[in-house]
Amino acid sequence: MRETLRGFLGGVMLVALAATGQAQFGPEGRYRPEAVAAIVDRAHEDLNRGYAVWQLRKGDRERLTHAERQLRDFANHWQHGKFDKGNLDGAIATVQKVIDDNHLSGRERDALWNDVEELRRMRAAYDRHEIGR
Repeated sequence: MRETLRGFLGGVMLVALAATGQAQFGPEGRYRPEAVAAIVDRAHEDLNRGYAVWQLRKGDRERLTHAERQLRDFANHWQHGKFDKGNLDGAIATVQKVIDDNHLSGRERDALWNDVEELRRMRAAYDRHEIGR
């Protein structure tokens, strides 16, 4: 009887832990800290490729450098369980402004646009309370 009860309680605990992990990081762990760090790394790489192609003013380069720092800070905070919506929103807005103001084009622009869209999806998941609880 005790063994059955222990097995049942162990199963309940595993289900509870799985549900907690899903609530923290979203469906299928899509926004686990390492996945978010990969998104940030990809955005950084896409920006670096873009710098080689785009003719950006010094101010826009500085804005993008600041956005990269905000994204890295966001990823670092998320690694420790804190969803810093302000950093994420600031970085998204900054990158979007540079994309819009400079009429960027090419594969580099499309890659950067996709990065921003993925970050927006993550923010929307947070707003729907699917992650970050």
